Amino acid sequence: MTMQPLPQPGPTLVHVGNVTANDAWIVTPAGTWPIADVNVTTVDQTNTTTHTPAWAIVMVVVFIWFFLLSLLFLLAREVRVGGFVAIHISARNGQTYTEQVPVYSAQQRADVFARAGYLQALIGHARAIRG
Repeated sequence: MTMQPLPQPGPTLVHVGNVTANDAWIVTPAGTWPIADVNVTTVDQTNTTTHTPAWAIVMVVVFIWFFLLSLLFLLAREVRVGGFVAIHISARNGQTYTEQVPVYSAQQRADVFARAGYLQALIGHARAIRG
């Protein structure tokens, strides 16, 4: 039986949902693996919708008798983002873990993808060092 060395505590470099990683290890609820032995993929399962905000409809109803130009309020648009980003981690030994990070704004969606990209860069760096 081959014993795997215990993870060395170190500063957490990236944290995405329940997944944390430092320069040597990746820790998930499903297990802890050397960072050079995993692959990370992301799946964008968010949706973006555009709506007329409620305040614009109220303004049209209130001012329609005074100005026909109040119909221009209907041109106002509001963008809503919802859903989640799935981060799939697979180790060389066949174990996998999928973290679904909920997303409520475009900035949050970009942040999750930036963190996943940084995690992939850590994996590439660890593989380059290992040779």
